Amino acid sequence: MFLRTSGFALVLSAFVATLGWGYHQRQQAHAWREQACAYRFADLARRATFLGEDNVQNACGRLQALGLGLRASSVAAFPIRDQLARP
Repeated sequence: MFLRTSGFALVLSAFVATLGWGYHQRQQAHAWREQACAYRFADLARRATFLGEDNVQNACGRLQALGLGLRASSVAAFPIRDQLARP
């Protein structure tokens, strides 16, 4: 009974640790994406002065509205949060 319980606890903890690691990686990827958008928007705003730097907080949204959003790799990925909210 002890071995069965400890085995179950070990499998459950491995599963929870894997989910936690995946969540952390997703948050980190989102932060890197936001940073890349901010750099790209700042570069674009420096060259196209009519854009201004008024909304750098939502740089990915501004780039997407201008049609200059970041391209996804050829690898299948999960949908972006912004696209989930659209009908």
